[in-house]
Amino acid sequence: MGRYKDMKQKYLNSDGKDVLWKSLVGYVFVFILVCGMLFINVGVQAQKVYGGIVAGINGSQVAGDVASGYDKAGIHAGFFAYTHLSEKSVFQMELVYSQKGARKNPSEKNGFQQYILRLNYIDIPFIYKYLYNDRLSFEGGLSYGYLLYHYEEANFSLNVGDAGFHTHALNIMVGLNYRFADKWAAGFRSTNSLYQVRDHTSGATRFPNYGQYNDVLTLTLQYFLWRE
Repeated sequence: MGRYKDMKQKYLNSDGKDVLWKSLVGYVFVFILVCGMLFINVGVQAQKVYGGIVAGINGSQVAGDVASGYDKAGIHAGFFAYTHLSEKSVFQMELVYSQKGARKNPSEKNGFQQYILRLNYIDIPFIYKYLYNDRLSFEGGLSYGYLLYHYEEANFSLNVGDAGFHTHALNIMVGLNYRFADKWAAGFRSTNSLYQVRDHTSGATRFPNYGQYNDVLTLTLQYFLWRE
């Protein structure tokens, strides 16, 4: 029961209220509002806004922790909206739920050490895309992330000396997309934290290692509800 209470508490704020669904609803509203504000001038100029659904899988690690390798699988799913800036340029915004973190499974090679870190975010990427041709595009941009939930366990214990995770995150991303059908595309993206998601438990801040950073590889499928 004690472990269950510890896990449940990860979802709660200091007032003891469940904030998960409130955060989801709030960020959906913000996404719609920001999209409307950014694209309103585009609409006045008679250009069109398109969009769809994105879903995929993350392979993630946290640089600066005890695990290494993209061994933590997670869901990446949400919505996107975009508009053409020119014949070869696109601006895109997304609202996605993204599960990140790190994992080390016990094995003889690592001395049967176990570690799991779950970091679940709402991410809002701002992306510039270059359209290489009708099917292939390259992308780059920044994203803001809000930490909804975290859970950490080492050697099946919750007593891991948690230094505290930052609620807000800023990431840089690069990737490519390939449209293989009229309304379908596949994508690959690399996302890295621009500043630490958590300080070192020891408090060490030696340059350039100021703490722990998310490092994520993402494979996605995109379905266009509206496209040119």
